[in-house]
Amino acid sequence: MSETIFNSTSSSKIYHGMLVDLTVNGTVYSISNLYTRITLTNGNDYRAMGSFLGITEMQNDLRSTNNQLTVSLSGIPTSDDTPNFLNITLNSKIKGSRVVISRIFFPDGFIPSTSALLDTYVYQRYNGYVSNYSLGENWDQDNRLVSNTISLQCSNINAIIEKQFSGRRTNSGDQQKYFPTDTGMYRVKLLADTQFDFGKPYTAASSSTDNSSNNTTNTYEQP
Repeated sequence: MSETIFNSTSSSKIYHGMLVDLTVNGTVYSISNLYTRITLTNGNDYRAMGSFLGITEMQNDLRSTNNQLTVSLSGIPTSDDTPNFLNITLNSKIKGSRVVISRIFFPDGFIPSTSALLDTYVYQRYNGYVSNYSLGENWDQDNRLVSNTISLQCSNINAIIEKQFSGRRTNSGDQQKYFPTDTGMYRVKLLADTQFDFGKPYTAASSSTDNSSNNTTNTYEQP
């Protein structure tokens, strides 16, 4: 992946494509919206999906924001060595999978013959995770065929940070979990359920017993 900007002034026209690396359960699936298969020096072999792969517009902001985009796969044939993404989506923990999207440029429409030359025209555009997914089905009545569409809603790292919980609970259970020998919070529940009348003068509790023979009043000392 290139870290420098190539000189585009010498090219009369520039073509580009999108490269998607989807990591599901430790397996990396590399696809692109190109019409030819390419391989980079990192070993990723990008299968040519063409118009079967769709990516919504990416939002550019000067400040760090929670931007989302959707990656859609539709009508992908499974007769060749292309993975069955429908089965992968349904039978894997697709939510939380890593998604890295890069843009590759082709000056003058020329596709370099080596992976090293290809790397000089690849720039990362998005890095996030799958936050949700949806499946769509389309029935073609004329040809009596069914096509499925997989839509992956992706969020960047800011969305995960916003949902993180900070701190911990102040109860005896959590305290014993992190500090098994500490008993400093064993009275937290008792204190939480006790009502305190701050500023009210203290009055000792008393109880009286009345019967036909005598009256007895017991006064308890302040604990």
